[in-house]
Amino acid sequence: MSRKRLALVCQHFYPEMVSTGMHMTELARRLRKDDWDITVYCAQPALEEGEEEVPPEMVHRGIRIKRMPTVGEQRESTASRLVLALTYLLSTIRALVRDRREYDGLLVTTNPPFIGLAGWFMSKVFGKPYVQLVYDVYPDIAEQLGVIKEGGALSRVWEQMTRVMLNEATGTVVIGRDMAELIQEKLQRKNFRSVHLIPNWSDETVVKPIPRDENPFRQEHEVGDQVLVQYAGRHGKTHNLEPLIEAADRLTEQPILFQFIGGGDKKPKLRRMVEERGLDNVMFLPYQPMEELDMVLAAADLAVVCLESRFTGMSVPSKTYGIMASGTPILGFLDVDSEIGQTIWENNCGVVLEDPAGTEVSECLQSLIHNSGHLDEMGRQGREAFEEQYTLASAAERYDRVLRRHLYGEGIDEIALESGLEASAVEGGG
Repeated sequence: MSRKRLALVCQHFYPEMVSTGMHMTELARRLRKDDWDITVYCAQPALEEGEEEVPPEMVHRGIRIKRMPTVGEQRESTASRLVLALTYLLSTIRALVRDRREYDGLLVTTNPPFIGLAGWFMSKVFGKPYVQLVYDVYPDIAEQLGVIKEGGALSRVWEQMTRVMLNEATGTVVIGRDMAELIQEKLQRKNFRSVHLIPNWSDETVVKPIPRDENPFRQEHEVGDQVLVQYAGRHGKTHNLEPLIEAADRLTEQPILFQFIGGGDKKPKLRRMVEERGLDNVMFLPYQPMEELDMVLAAADLAVVCLESRFTGMSVPSKTYGIMASGTPILGFLDVDSEIGQTIWENNCGVVLEDPAGTEVSECLQSLIHNSGHLDEMGRQGREAFEEQYTLASAAERYDRVLRRHLYGEGIDEIALESGLEASAVEGGG
């Protein structure tokens, strides 16, 4: 089939190149090269002060982007975010119905969590097949965050909605082995073999190792000979970043600079912790331009990836793959059996500490900074593993096969790798 027509439904997309927005933009660009005709149904990006709204319709590298009208703000209260999610869902369904002759099937993310209902509706009413891409597992993560009561009425309704969205999809993509186990619990047994594990990625044409003594970003921020411990990404409620500040407090006499890049709910708290302790070895920076991503990630001597263990399987810290691409060793605050915990261990590209206290982090850092050769070796092994398993090209090839299978019925026997989850198998997708 020469012309494959896909509706991509995700709240965040270009130019909002953070988290799912970046990954979906990169995937769409690469699928476009493989003869996919793609229309994206997204929302207006979260704007910084002074930024102008982007047009409601535009074309980016041959990808049609349609922005749905919404009410509410992503960065405001829970109620405001809920209103935004519901109005985005309703606007998207309306647009999908209007454009139903322009696409053959859908790829739907879990951002926001109810948007999978758009795929379910188009499937039931108009016979449009959809593939559900799971980035976060709901309502599990909302319960752990205390947003809803565990086992309460809202949780039970949300759980049933999630099961409907998953079980009515012709295929499901998960981004981690730990996530696959949680999703399998929500699936009917007949749907086990329609689940595909495709880890996230980094664009191999963008992020590459850069020698630290030649790195402009490192020079710009006058890191010098200090060991740069960097966290770059969202400072969210699921990210256990406090131990880094506690470690910084214990290591004021060591040549270590702690750098936090990005923003999120926890950033004000982290700033207060630094101010209360009077620390001058901690640096906060805003999100950096995407065109500088390679320099930013390669500037660190050690990059931090974190997710509280109680959220294991509900989310996967996908910034890991960019760090591996940059040849930087990883310090993970993670469950050792999580997808990223296993990835670090299997490839010997870093160190994993499970829900550490500041004391444990400081002791680990003191041990690591006195063995620069070991750090370099872990970084090199991370880059090698990235090239073998986690490139954008590799992920796009897997998505192409999964979408052709579940939207067009092509290549039914092409992707029959088992991941080892029971005899029924969740497939490897490649």
